[in-house]
Amino acid sequence: MDQPLNSRPIIDEASKDSQATKGYSYIPACYVKYLEAAGARVVPVRLNLSEEEYTKIFNSINGFVLPGGSSDLLESPYSRAAGIMFNLALRTNDASDYFPILGTCLGFEQLTVLTAKEHLLSLTDTMGVALPLDLTPSNVPCPLLSLSDLTS
Repeated sequence: MDQPLNSRPIIDEASKDSQATKGYSYIPACYVKYLEAAGARVVPVRLNLSEEEYTKIFNSINGFVLPGGSSDLLESPYSRAAGIMFNLALRTNDASDYFPILGTCLGFEQLTVLTAKEHLLSLTDTMGVALPLDLTPSNVPCPLLSLSDLTS
C-alpha cells in the first residue's frame, strides 16, 4: 500500500517529570502547539526508556526539543534521556548529517551541562534582565542561525 509522501519534519519532544504526580511525565501543550504551528509533527519522548528504544526513536525523527521546566540536570530521567539523544545527535552531526536540538530554558541549561560534561551554572540575581546576544563573523557558522539572517 503506497502512502503519500509527507515532508513535514518529525520533531521529538522530551517529556518532563511531573512534580505533582510522581511517576508521570508530561509535555506542556504550548511546546506542541508552537512546533505544530511551524509545520512539524510532534512525537513525545517518554522518560525511562531503554537506550535501544531512544536509538530507535532517534532514527525516526528530524530534530529534538528539550523543554523548560524543573528537573535535576545531572541525575534525573530527563537528563538521562537528553544525554542519550545529545550523544546520538553528536555522532550524526559528526557524520555530516545535520540533526538539530533546541533547548528552551531548562533544556538550554541541560545542553550546557552536556556540552561541558559538568555543571558550570551558578545562581545569579538576574530575574527579568534582558541582555544582548552579539554575534560576530568569528562565530562558528551554524545552519540554524546565520549572521546574514540577523543583519538584514
